[in-house]
Parts: sequence; C-alpha cells; structure tokens
Amino acid sequence: MITYLMSNFTKEGLSNLVKECFGTNFPDIFKKKQIDYIYRYLNDLNAKSVLLESQYVDKDYLEDFNHYYVKCFGNNGFMSARLHFFSEKIDHQIITNCLADGDQKVAQNIKDAYLGFVVIKPLSKTFIGKTCLKTYPPINKEGTNKYCLERDYEVDLFGIPLKVTSVAFQEQDKVISACATTAIWSSLHAMHWKNVKEIRSCSEITTNALNHINGSNNSFPNRELSNKQILRALDFEKLKHHTIDVSTYKKEDFFNVIKIHIDSKVPLILGIDVYARENDSLRLLDGHAVTIVGYKSSESGEPSVYVHDDRLGPYARAKFFEIQSNEIGIKSTWGLALQEKGDDAKWKEPHEILIANSLIIPTQHKVRLPSSFAYETGKIIVSEYDDMLTELDEESSEVNVEKYRNKLKFNVELTEISKIRQELFYQNTISEDFESLRKDRVKFLTGSYARYQWVTSFSFESEPIFKILFDATDIPQGNAVSAVFIQNTKLANLVLDRHIKFILADSRLPDDDEKSFYGSFLKYLKPTVETLSAYLDQQYGELRAPKYIKDTEMLNGNIIGSSVKRYYNSIEKTLDEEFSEAYNSIDGQSLIWTISDEGVLLIGAEEGGKGHPTLTGFKPSRIAGELKFTNNMWVINSKSGRYSTDYSNTNELLTNAAEKFKDIFRNSRDRIKVECYKPS
Repeated sequence: MITYLMSNFTKEGLSNLVKECFGTNFPDIFKKKQIDYIYRYLNDLNAKSVLLESQYVDKDYLEDFNHYYVKCFGNNGFMSARLHFFSEKIDHQIITNCLADGDQKVAQNIKDAYLGFVVIKPLSKTFIGKTCLKTYPPINKEGTNKYCLERDYEVDLFGIPLKVTSVAFQEQDKVISACATTAIWSSLHAMHWKNVKEIRSCSEITTNALNHINGSNNSFPNRELSNKQILRALDFEKLKHHTIDVSTYKKEDFFNVIKIHIDSKVPLILGIDVYARENDSLRLLDGHAVTIVGYKSSESGEPSVYVHDDRLGPYARAKFFEIQSNEIGIKSTWGLALQEKGDDAKWKEPHEILIANSLIIPTQHKVRLPSSFAYETGKIIVSEYDDMLTELDEESSEVNVEKYRNKLKFNVELTEISKIRQELFYQNTISEDFESLRKDRVKFLTGSYARYQWVTSFSFESEPIFKILFDATDIPQGNAVSAVFIQNTKLANLVLDRHIKFILADSRLPDDDEKSFYGSFLKYLKPTVETLSAYLDQQYGELRAPKYIKDTEMLNGNIIGSSVKRYYNSIEKTLDEEFSEAYNSIDGQSLIWTISDEGVLLIGAEEGGKGHPTLTGFKPSRIAGELKFTNNMWVINSKSGRYSTDYSNTNELLTNAAEKFKDIFRNSRDRIKVECYKPS
C-alpha cells in the first residue's frame, strides 16, 4: 500500500495525487473554486513541492463520519488523505533517506520549507477538509498595516515535527453543516485561548445549534442556521456573544469595530447577503456567513478585511465597495467585494458583493461588556478636545491651535490585566513629572483589577499619554472605569483638564448614557478628599511588615509584648520626666519608637533582645528608629532593621516624625534633634 507520494507543485500534479489515493472516479479537484483559490494562494507563497499522506485520520472528519456517514450505504470509510506543501524542491528520495537515517539537518530544512496542509475527505463533492496554510509574509510583520489572527498548529509528518501558523479553514459540507457552521468552526480555531484538540467538529456544532430551539429538529442534512441557532452553538462553547445590526453602519464605523476586535484577538462572524454583480447592477443570490479574521488599514486608500469564506478560501481579501443609491432593497451605502487573483497573479474584477447585515462577536464567557462603550467614551473625549481647540481659536489669535488639531488619537483593545501590567512594567517612564509617575506606576501595578479589560489608549502624534481601563466583566449599567493610567503628565493634562473643569463647575456628575461610560470617567477624575491613610502614607511612609523576628521575641509560638507607651496627642510632661531612666542613664540607654498604622507614636525600651516588632505585636508599621538622650539633647534616628530600611525618602519621613515628637512633647521641643540617615 502506498503511504506517501511526492510531486512538484502543479495543478495537474495535485489532482493526480488525490486520484491516486481515492481512485480514478474521484472528481478533478481543480474543477472546484476553492482549490483554484488555494492553488493561487500557495503559488504566491512560492510552493515548490507537495506530499500526499495517503492514509490519515482527521479528528474532525472522524466525528462527522460517526455522526452521519457511517450509516450511509456505500460510504467510503473514515480515512482521509492529507496534502503537505513546501517552498523547496523535495523529492521522494529525500524524505525516505531522512526517515531512514534520522538526518536532523535535512529534517530542519523540511521544517523551514513547510507551508501547511489540506485534508482531503473521501467525499465526492465537498472534499476539502481542515486546511491550515501559512499566512502571507507581509501579514503581522512589524511596520506593516496588515494584521490577521493566527495560531500555531503542530503537525506530525512520519515523526518529523512540523509547524504552521494559520487559522483553520474548510469548505461547507452541505450534509452535516451549513455555511454558518463552518464560520463558527473557523472562529473557534481563531480564538487563541481555545485548545485546538477540544474544538468540536462541524457535525457537533450543528447538533448543538439545533438542540433546544423551537421549530428545529436534530437531523442531517442541514442547509442553514439562523442567528438564534448560531448563538445557541456559541452558548454550548461557553462563550459570551454580542450581536450588532450593522446594516446601517457607516463603513468607517464598521471597520473600527473590526479593527478593535481583531487587535483584541477576537474573531467575528459576519452575516451577509450575497449579490451578483451584473451589468453595473446587483442581483440577490442568498444569505451567507463568513469569519472575519483580519484587516488591512490604509492611510491613503480604502481599508480591507480578511475573511474565511467556505465558498472561496482562507484569508480572502474583501475591499469596501460603494453602493449606488438606486439599488433597490439595499439599505447600506457600501458593501464588501471579495477579491480573487487570476493565474497571472493580478486581481480580478469582483463579480460578487457582500452586504453586511449582522455581526456576531464571540468572546470569553466573562466578557459581558461590548467594546462600544469604551469606543464611544473615547470619541467623546476626542470631541471635547476638538471643541477646546475651537474655543481657544475663537478667544485668542496668539495661540496657534492648528498644530494641535487631529493629533489626538485613540484605539481600543480587549486584553488581560496581566498583559497590561507586563507591558507597563517594561515601558520606560520619560516625563518631567518623573517621581509622580513612578508612584502612580507602582500604585497601578499593585492594584486589584478584573482579569479582562477594554483598554482605550490615547496618543498624541504617536506619543502614549494615558490609558482608560474599563472592566470588561462589568455590565452596561455598572460603573466600569477601573483605572486611568497617565503616561505623559504634560500631554495628559492638556486633554484631561477640560473634563476636570466640568467636574469642578458642576458637582452633579452626569450618569452614563446607553452608549458610553463618560459619566463613570468623570467620576473617576473627580478629585477625592484626602483620607487619613493617604496622609499618613505621605507623612510617615507606607506600611511595612517587619522583615523578620528574633528568637528572643518569641515564647511558645507567641510574640512577647514590650512595655509600650502610646501617644495620641500633646502631653504636659517633658521627655525627661516621661523617660527618666533613659534621661538619667550613664551609658545613654536607647529607647525605640515607631509610627503605627493609625498614626500613633509608640515608644518602648529595647531590652532582653526585644526590638521594634514587639511594640506593634509584629504588625505592619511605618517609619521607626531609636530615641537617645545624649549631650543634653533627645536625638531620634531611623535605625530600624525591621521597618525603616527600604524607604526612598527616609530622611524626609524621619523629619516629619520628629515634628510629631515635638507636637506631643511640646515642652521638650527645643531639645529634640534629628540624626539623619547617611547611606554607606
């Protein structure tokens, strides 16, 4: 039995390889539109060789076979074939010698040349199964304007481990699936958080879509799925889904929705009406569904989107197309024209126009909030910025506002808080207000947030200035703004000061409308009254846990308490009277002190190996040190190995603590001295 065959990459060679596997009665594969597309796609990738793996068990087809085909009389069995493609000339002898000798160098050359695979199912018409082909080289490269979803697929070719980066495609099996089913299947493959091995087959997706829906029955063949059935299939996948009617969207708004979600690594299922283009008019053919997997942005020309269309192929480019106002029954002023190449590698004139009607956005099940709220909030902020420039232009001729126009941009992306933190951690902070930003950075990085966040990032001439985080797990009726992180104080103030003035001018903040969280954004910016905790952090240092505890400070597993005095306010006694033993000590006996979490001054004696943690009961505290009477002065320092060693402004905190000493022991003010910390 033939296990594999090699051939040069040609149309005729491909067809003959498949016929060799399934018999001469198998149809000519190049009479199919999809194969024609795949051939040209691979030709653009400079394919040179093709290998036929004649006996291959495909998980997806095996499931479909078990669900339906096994019961068909005269079925062709459950075995499929698989075609592998390479960008180098590889012949049968090279493969045989590599397998026989275990030649790692040759194996590496095979790996480097790998372009992907196409599964051929033993079906007479819809035989194109799981297809994973390498994305075009310009896609997803830094500095390009083309971005597509992709993931790694591990491939075992006779023990040689291969890898292709792609999103799986297959044509619609008109028996066990509809076009919507294959669109769902491809969208599941495009979800980076999904395990490929756990993605259901098309027959399982169809079964799940039909179950529990009134008026449907769980049977094959299946021609089409309704939107309700598509959503039911996504429910089975434990996905959250948002549905948008895009029939009246402007093309700019439609493209922005696509860009937001593709940038967020979220595929989209687009419901369309397919129109044939005939003599400059459009004729309705049928409803259809495709998977949007990428986009091409353009500063000067029309943007495009990339789709997996089971009628054509993977990563098919669709450019925007203007619809004439006299087209009857079409509400939209634009459509998408699928672009195909000819054998000369030039683009053909589009013969079909896709009119978008619905957009289904499947996300992780915890993502309750759609992207529109973050996007609309960003639009309001930019609009207010433009209004501010207009007002400045009207008020003064001395300010050249034109150099500030059209410079404020924003983008929206769904991401996990761990990724946000990591990006900010590795980002350099360059600003005039460096120290303030450092504190804000630590505060943000150590804060608590929901896992999924919609992030609206603002920039001024590509300079990042601030980010607004919206809790994507919140609900539209919630208060979703979870953080505003400043990256450039000067530019951020230029934008945000106008909104802060709104807050100060009117104490009543607006509620969020049905489209944005602008009200929540203003509430977040509203200046807060300083709390006691924040004041104590600034004056005496943020709380620190004691670094360690000594054996002499423990007894039977418990902290040994010291004789500690607590001071809440000013007292009449002098330090001499309050601590007469230290005052009268010949050797300058030391006392120890600390400022507690509540701002209370704690003072006690350091004796028997008992130090600062015994003053607090081993609880967190603030700046701490020693108190000594020497040379007729009470001297305080910050010598505490447990509490004071890791403040960046130790001397500033010590000076503030000395003022607290002077306020409490007011009759000893003139005899209290600070011994500042000197770095070694």
